[in-house]
Amino acid sequence: MPDTVSWRAFGSMATLCTAQALEVLGVTVVIVALPVVGADLGLRDARLQLVVSLYAVLYGGLLLTAGRVADLVERRTVLAAGLGVTLVGAVLCATATSGTVLLAGRAVQGLGGAIVTPAALSLLTSAFPTDRLRRVAVSAWTASAAGGGALGFGLGGLLVAAAGWRAVFWLLAGVSAAVLAALWWLVPADPPRAGRRGLDVPGSLTATAGLVLLVWGAGLVGDPRAAPVPPVLAVVAGCLLLGAFVVLQRRGSAPLIAWSELTNGAFMTANGVAFVNTATTAASGTLVALVAARSLDLDPRASGLVLLPFSLAVVAGSATGGWWLRRPAALGMSAGLGTVAVAMLALAGATAARSVAGLAGAVALAGLGLSWAAVTSTSAATLALPHDRQGVASGAVNTAAQVGTALGVAVLVAVAAAVGVEGRVTGYVAAFLAAGTLAGAVAAVLFLRRADRVRPGVPARPGRGTGT
Repeated sequence: MPDTVSWRAFGSMATLCTAQALEVLGVTVVIVALPVVGADLGLRDARLQLVVSLYAVLYGGLLLTAGRVADLVERRTVLAAGLGVTLVGAVLCATATSGTVLLAGRAVQGLGGAIVTPAALSLLTSAFPTDRLRRVAVSAWTASAAGGGALGFGLGGLLVAAAGWRAVFWLLAGVSAAVLAALWWLVPADPPRAGRRGLDVPGSLTATAGLVLLVWGAGLVGDPRAAPVPPVLAVVAGCLLLGAFVVLQRRGSAPLIAWSELTNGAFMTANGVAFVNTATTAASGTLVALVAARSLDLDPRASGLVLLPFSLAVVAGSATGGWWLRRPAALGMSAGLGTVAVAMLALAGATAARSVAGLAGAVALAGLGLSWAAVTSTSAATLALPHDRQGVASGAVNTAAQVGTALGVAVLVAVAAAVGVEGRVTGYVAAFLAAGTLAGAVAAVLFLRRADRVRPGVPARPGRGTGT
């Protein structure tokens, strides 16, 4: 493809980015509707949280396997199947007359989301392989996800107030249908890929089970009474299964992730950055919401306004992310996580001072850092693997981000609770400081490694791997 964007290529990019925005929208727009859903269907808190967590567990657990399936099957067909599953799940939820049917619909939506994300991202990175267009495409991808999140929080409240909670799911069904129609018209089929091997069934089952247990257990750490088994046991079992997965990948003839990929420094660094990025920023959003409600006595609408600058900053940061993609990847990832670290320190200060304006400014800075780290880590992960492994690359980097979200929220909320949050802000300050320390340490390592490897007369190769 030449280094220009035709109207159809632009339409293809817009369609694929809208598919990703749909999946993020499907989380945030539903969160706003939860209280009304619970009252209408008689769902108590323990079951009501499953409306969100069921989606997250299946989405996070199946991303890696779905990414490999996208590499084995024609990617546009896989994406169409994922959108179809998402559509069915949304209709199930919209017509649900009981909590059980609603939860089943959310599970189906989670499955659809896991299929959609790696297929759409691998189509995007394959369709725009040249440096300039790739920078535009990856930046648009990150911005669309942030835009979907911001739109969900605002639109969800309006829809619920005007037409009831079912309108939220009818919206998701309508967007799914529209993207599915545009897909066949605007997105070209990807070319055949030679040398395809079969799906690694033992590896897929082990990875999926391990990730599901890890995400599910981490999500219940803060509320162990809602779990049928102690959440820590689920987390430990998930880690053991993932360890077994690594062993299987080293010995398998057609592994889900080849051993050479697991030992690929550029690929694993990008995934590590994706993990740390969401572990710190997603948890900080949760903590800010708790500070706003419990320490500052803000109502839900005001709390939402405090968090709105975060999503807006992610959109703005993604739009400028192309600048970082013209530099060594390690530099962009270091800048992103360094900005997140500064934002966490600012959040700690604003929380200690009980400053609403300070919180809003700090979350905006966190959104900016998140966007830079997300754009550069996504680009680095997909660049690290060849064309026929883009589904795996996409699935892996999104899995890292999803697991980071689950574990980050669980650990940092636990840190806050351990230090103390009843009637004081000390615990929240400690959690923000812990997040800032983690992000800052990783940013420093990336920067020092980059600086150590640059030698006079040996120019860096921008945008590749860790910048080496």
